[in-house]
Amino acid sequence: MSLTDFLSILRQRWLVVVLCMLVAAGVVFAITPAERDLSPRIGSYTATATMLVGSTGTDTTGGGYASLGRVALFITTGEVPKNAAAALGHTGDPALLAKQLTVETASDSASVTITTTASDGERAANVVNTFANEAIAFFETSPPGAESTRLSFLQEATPIPNESTANFVIPPDRWFRTALAAVLGLLFGIALALILERLDSRLRNREDVAEALDMPIVGIVPKMDAGQKRSKEIVAVTEPLSPYADGYRSVRAALLHGQAEAQAASPRAEQSLVVLITSPHMAEGKSTSSANLAASFAETGKKVLVIDADLRSPDVHEKLDVPQGMGVSDLLEEGRGSLATVVRPTNIPNVEVITAGTKLSNPTALASRMRPLLTAARKRADVVIIDSAPMLEAAEVFDILPHVDDVVLVVRHGRLTAAAAQRTKEMLSRFNIPVVGAVIIAAPVRKGDPGYGGGYGYGYGEGKKSKNPSKRGKTKASSGRALVEQPEGVTPQRSA
Repeated sequence: MSLTDFLSILRQRWLVVVLCMLVAAGVVFAITPAERDLSPRIGSYTATATMLVGSTGTDTTGGGYASLGRVALFITTGEVPKNAAAALGHTGDPALLAKQLTVETASDSASVTITTTASDGERAANVVNTFANEAIAFFETSPPGAESTRLSFLQEATPIPNESTANFVIPPDRWFRTALAAVLGLLFGIALALILERLDSRLRNREDVAEALDMPIVGIVPKMDAGQKRSKEIVAVTEPLSPYADGYRSVRAALLHGQAEAQAASPRAEQSLVVLITSPHMAEGKSTSSANLAASFAETGKKVLVIDADLRSPDVHEKLDVPQGMGVSDLLEEGRGSLATVVRPTNIPNVEVITAGTKLSNPTALASRMRPLLTAARKRADVVIIDSAPMLEAAEVFDILPHVDDVVLVVRHGRLTAAAAQRTKEMLSRFNIPVVGAVIIAAPVRKGDPGYGGGYGYGYGEGKKSKNPSKRGKTKASSGRALVEQPEGVTPQRSA
């Protein structure tokens, strides 16, 4: 992975990185007290009992006197641990209980010490004193090899607290600790972003889309702001100098170039142009693209007819502000009537529309009867734009494809997966369909990117917007046609 790829991933997944950093910093800040508690903390307690070792007689060299090492052995093994475990109510192995003790001897003072450490001070003292008492009682029974040995308490065990190192905190300061957590959260967020990118099969840049579909990108339409989405304006009309409008002009230029090549190769080719607009999936912007592309052709003086052939989810009439009524489905269902009876004018000069109609119960059967309608449409308009159903979700689009001159594939930025692109490519190649290329909708734009409008020529027209929206639309519509700049590196093609 190159540095450019790494930075591109971070730019796309910046929200994940920032959220991880903020969550880590916020949690640590919340659980860290504002002031450190410097009071000593008790981590454990140590209890020690000391006993003196003596004998019943004055001779300490006889065979009945046990050595200090043997006394320690008697305390940790045999009867003493069993009796101590019973006295303490310990149900486990007495040897494990004795293993918790440390028994030390001092020959110069003839003493034995029993020590243990535990988190519960009273428990630690009770265990040590119990073992000491059981040891004293054991030697009073004059066990073999230690008949004359006796033990006596010098000091009983009391719990002594051990100061804990729990107050040693890294980092000690709340803000420093929060900053450290933020850095760790940042690193975790970057790692998570890389993992998500690895798992995400969506195509996020024009090069990947063009390679996966095996077709050129003939237009890139930037992402609209919230105000433009709410207004539902046709940007090719209301903002003719914007990069949005130029994105559709690039598609128009590619289509006209393809038509010119076709007419040069075959002088008898149709003079009118029939273009099918489709997309891999629904809600990718094909109806919006159909309306804007129609407006783009109309500004050149061509007569345009838009046909809503998406009989499953028609909405071109909403984009062109025309009420739904008799249209394609009614004409095809009844099998009679003329094209003129269903054609409706729009608010855009030189643009007419045929809505989907009212009889939409059997879209697949109706789509197979489109040929006569398209033949009549060629005679009525210079450019016929067909808004069809998504090709991966509806079969009727393939009944229309044999009767069109070109296909434009609309792809919304960040939605097309590699698998969907492969399926789309296979379907288009299987039907031997002429495809002019793809147009990417809602693409993120960075100033200076080639093929995205660049910013040249927009300061004059866009910087002095009228405060009155209605006047602004009229001023822009009558301000003349903008120079169409073909995106860098794009060569319109027609594939047979």
